[in-house]
Amino acid sequence: MDREDNPFGLWSSLEGLLASQDPESHWLSALPPLLLDWSGLTWAFITEVFPGASSNFFIRAACPEIQGLKASHPMDGGLAGWVHTHLRPLAKARLNTGENYTYIFSPPEPLKKPTSFYGWPLVYNESPIGGLILVGTKGQTLGSQRLEFFAALAARLSAHAHHMRLNDRVSELKGLDPQTGLPHRANFLDRLERLMHLMSVQNQALCLRIFCVSGLGRYSLTHSPEDTHSLLRNISSQFLHFTSEYWELGHVSYGVFAVAVPEVGMDDLDRCIAVLKKSLNEWSAVGRVSGQAGFTFHEAQVFFPQDGDRPELLLESALASLAESS
Repeated sequence: MDREDNPFGLWSSLEGLLASQDPESHWLSALPPLLLDWSGLTWAFITEVFPGASSNFFIRAACPEIQGLKASHPMDGGLAGWVHTHLRPLAKARLNTGENYTYIFSPPEPLKKPTSFYGWPLVYNESPIGGLILVGTKGQTLGSQRLEFFAALAARLSAHAHHMRLNDRVSELKGLDPQTGLPHRANFLDRLERLMHLMSVQNQALCLRIFCVSGLGRYSLTHSPEDTHSLLRNISSQFLHFTSEYWELGHVSYGVFAVAVPEVGMDDLDRCIAVLKKSLNEWSAVGRVSGQAGFTFHEAQVFFPQDGDRPELLLESALASLAESS
């Protein structure tokens, strides 16, 4: 039986890809060529909707690679955007490429003369995870058998993508500082790297603010471990209360908190810091064994990319600035 007429053989290959632990055969890069080979279409794309960045979707894999195609696109852009926002498959065996040009992603894009479009959303719990997009440029279309196959494949990829997110979440929990519940330094740097990439794609500046609470050591000498732990958790909860889309928080040293926010969100960060200082001053004034704790606060901020183009460099730049200001 010809591979073209053997969806079971293809499915077996796909399951092998999804189960593989070999980074060289990662399913995101290996899957699109297989799908093109079986579908006979021209382009294959796998997209993703990142948690906390629901206004855009991102192209995670493309076959073949398209020069000049942006990685990020608005959720309401083009036919692919329709798939992501409506959460329903979309099959168009014929596209109008005349004056009313139908974009696949969003204008301007380098994809020329598409003739057919097929898209399936990747969904979990009625929320978008991403999409599987196939495009033809030579009048190729998909028959009913292949449409049913890709619908089943989209459901399988949805389950796989959700499983991978759960694995990522478990890994993140292992990277939390037990004192504060915030990411520790190494985990914060990993999360900062993802945010820096996201800001680069969106052509936005990023601010990294270091906030140091001085006096925690002195406080811990005269108060119980539970009381000191409660204080650290209070600081974390204040930061988390103000957290909005694209913020990343971390506890990078004892009493030293790092907050990364897009430059457009700095006013919210200033308000967060002001409330936090007030809360800590009130906390130290409550009747305790030694009365006033006498906290002092030091801050420093740097910007990506001018003060550091890698997470470690940006954090070190902020810490150096903090040392100079203390």
